Amino acid sequence: MTTEPTADWPFDRAVTGLVDIVPGPIDFTPVPRLRRRRNGWTPEAQRAFIDALSECGCVARSARSIGMTPRSAYRLLESEGAESFAEAWDQAIARGIERLRSEAFDRAFLGTWVPIVRRGRIVRTEKRVCNRLAIALLSGRDGSVADNRERASSRRRYRLKLRAENERRTAEQRRRDEIWAEHQAVLDRIEAERAKPTPLSISAPPRIRRL
Repeated sequence: MTTEPTADWPFDRAVTGLVDIVPGPIDFTPVPRLRRRRNGWTPEAQRAFIDALSECGCVARSARSIGMTPRSAYRLLESEGAESFAEAWDQAIARGIERLRSEAFDRAFLGTWVPIVRRGRIVRTEKRVCNRLAIALLSGRDGSVADNRERASSRRRYRLKLRAENERRTAEQRRRDEIWAEHQAVLDRIEAERAKPTPLSISAPPRIRRL
C-alpha cells in the first residue's frame, strides 16, 4: 500500500542538494545491528562504505567495493538509529562529488595523457585537452548534480514518516472494516429473525383468566 504525503507533514518531500563540506575525518556512530554477521553491515563495513563513498560519490560502486549491494545500503539508511550514519552519508557524497568535479576540471583544462596505438602496439602518448568537457563544466550544468541529489538524512526522515503514515492509515482501515463487519453481523441477525418469526405460542403465550 502506497501513500502520498499530505500537505500538513513537516517533511512533505525530501530535501535535495549537497551539504557543506566539513574538514577533517568523517566521524559517525555506526548503525546498531540486532545480529552481528561477519558478512553483514558491521561497524567496520559501514566505515569502509563511508570512506569509499567520499572517494567516488557513487553509492552503488561504494557498496559493491565492500561486498554489499546498494539496496542493502539504502535499507541500512532507514534502520533504527541511523541518524549519524545518514549525516556521514551526506558528507561523504558531498566530498566524493567535489573530488570528481576537481578531477574533471583538471582533465578539461590541463589535459590527460592518451596512448596512441598503431597495429595493436602503443607507439607514443600525447597530452590532450578535452574541449567538450570544458564546455560542459563552463555551461553551469555541473550544479545540477547538487541541486537534484536527494539528501540521505532527509530521505531517511521522509521514508520513515511515509511508513508511519501508511501504518496509521492501514490501522484505521482495519478498524473501519471491523466496525463494518460488526454492524453487518447485527443486520444479518435481524434479517434472519424476520425471515423466520417465532411461533405465537412461544413468543406470546395465551393469558389464563381466573374465574
